[in-house]
Amino acid sequence: MKFEIPSIINKKWSQSFWLMFAAFLCYTGMYAVRKSFLAGQYIDLDIGFNADPKTVLVISQVLGYMLSKFIGIKMISEMNRNARTKWILALVSFGLFMLLVFAILPPKLKIIALFLNGLPLGMVFGIVLSYLEGRRNTELLAAALSATFIFSTGLVKTVGIILMQDYGIGEYAMPFATGLLFFPVFILSVWILNRSKNPDALDVVERTERTPMNAEKRKDFLRKHGLGYVGLVLIYIFLTIVRDFRDNFIVEFWSELGYSGAPELITLTEIPVAIIVLVVAALGILIRKNIRAFNYGMWLTLGSAITMLIATFLFEKTLISPIIWIVSTGIGIYLPYILFHCLLFERLIALLKYTGNIGFLFYTADALGYLGSVAVLFLKEFMDYKGTWTSFFISLNFTSAILIIIFTLFSILYFNRKISSNTLKQVITQ
Repeated sequence: MKFEIPSIINKKWSQSFWLMFAAFLCYTGMYAVRKSFLAGQYIDLDIGFNADPKTVLVISQVLGYMLSKFIGIKMISEMNRNARTKWILALVSFGLFMLLVFAILPPKLKIIALFLNGLPLGMVFGIVLSYLEGRRNTELLAAALSATFIFSTGLVKTVGIILMQDYGIGEYAMPFATGLLFFPVFILSVWILNRSKNPDALDVVERTERTPMNAEKRKDFLRKHGLGYVGLVLIYIFLTIVRDFRDNFIVEFWSELGYSGAPELITLTEIPVAIIVLVVAALGILIRKNIRAFNYGMWLTLGSAITMLIATFLFEKTLISPIIWIVSTGIGIYLPYILFHCLLFERLIALLKYTGNIGFLFYTADALGYLGSVAVLFLKEFMDYKGTWTSFFISLNFTSAILIIIFTLFSILYFNRKISSNTLKQVITQ
C-alpha cells in the first residue's frame, strides 16, 4: 500500500508550516542521538591519565563531529537533492547504533564509540538546511530548525536525567534509550521533508538559484569575497566555542550553582532564550532588501556580544542571579549563532548574487568553529586549570565577547563598502 502525503501539505499556505515542523522534529531527533549522553556525569568512569572522564568523552565526540564538518565542506556543498533522504537516514541510524556500542563497551573503549557517534552527525544540519534555503521565507523556516539548538538540547538532556532518576536506566545505557525514544519522530520528519516542494520561480529571483558548488566554484567565491568571509568566520568560531562549552557543561554549571536537584531548569531556562531569539531572528523575513537584512543581523550580533559582556560582569559582581545570567548570556550567545544559520549566510549569498549554496559557507565556518571548541577543551583539561566550570565559562564569555565585537565591526565595514563599490560600478557602466 502506497502512502500519500495529505493534499493540504502540498498547498502553498501550509508548505511553510510543514517544513518548519519537520525541520524542528528532524534535528531534535538527531540531538537525541548526539546530545543525550551529556545528561550523565560519568564520575566513576576510569579512563586514565588523571583526566576528567566527561571532558574526555566530550572531546572524543566533538572530534568526530568536527571531522564530519570538514568532510561536509565538500560533501554537503556538492550533494545532489535526490541523495538527501538516504544519507540523512543512514547518518543518524549509524550514530544511534554507536550509542548502543557505547553502552556495552569497556570503559576505555567508550571513547571510540562516542568518536564514531559524532562522526556522521555533523553533516545532518547541512542536509536539513538544504530543504529550506533559497526561499523568500528561509529566515522563518531556518529559525524553526535553529530552535533545536536552544530548546531541544535542553529537552533531550532533561529526558535523559528523568530516564536515570525515575526509570532506573543506567548512565551508560541512557544515551541509547533517549535516542531510541526520539527515533520514530525523526523518521516521520524525514518523510515530510522528502515530500516538500523545491523553491519556486519567485524564490529564485529574490534569493538566487541554489546549486551544488564544486571545488572551482568554492575557490572562486573565496577569491572574490575571502577577506570579508574570514571576518564572519572568526565571529562564528568564537560563538561556537562559547556556545558549545555552555551546552556541553550546563549540567555542571547548575550543579555548582546549587541547582542540581532541579533538572527541569536545563529546559525551562532555555524557553525564554528560544522565544526571544527565534522571534528576533524570524523578523528578518520582513526585510526584503538583502543589504538591510544582512546589516540587521550584523548589528544584532554586535548588540548580543555587548549583552554577554555586561551580563557576565554583573553576575561576577553578584549583582544578578545565576538564572538571569544564564538566560541573558544564552540570548547573547544564541541570537547571533542562529542569525548565522537562518539569515546572515542566506542573505550574503543573495546580496552578492552568487549562484551556489550556503552549505559551503556554513560548513567551512562550522568546521573551524568546532576545531576551536576542541582546542579550548584541550586547553582547559591539560593546562591543569584548578578553577570551577563556571569560572572558566565567565572568562570564556569575556574573551569571546570582546573579539566578536572587533570582528563584527570589521565585517560590517567591509561588506558595506564592497556593496557600495559594486553598486557604483553598475551605475557607471549603465
